[in-house]
Amino acid sequence: MKKIIIQSLISAVILGVIVWIASFIFSFSYGEWSFFIGLGFSVVIFFFSSSGGALSKVANLEASESSWKIQKDNNDLKANVGTIFYGSVLYTIISFIVMVILFF
Repeated sequence: MKKIIIQSLISAVILGVIVWIASFIFSFSYGEWSFFIGLGFSVVIFFFSSSGGALSKVANLEASESSWKIQKDNNDLKANVGTIFYGSVLYTIISFIVMVILFF
């Protein structure tokens, strides 16, 4: 558990540094956009690390059409998220708090 927390903190810091460097390169306000970038990153990681979602259903449909076998639809959404996802969620929460403090 301690290893997961440390790796999540490290990935949150790395994500923060990447967004900070990108704010200099593309000239946008770090305080205004960091929450939205973190939220988008978290959603993308969750979407691509889940099984049973939209991408899996499309892949199963194409595979069943090509082999003439119809597969059962299992509507269970399983996400195998790791420390990078937890780090991006942590970064999103912290950047939301900072954004609220900056604007009020």
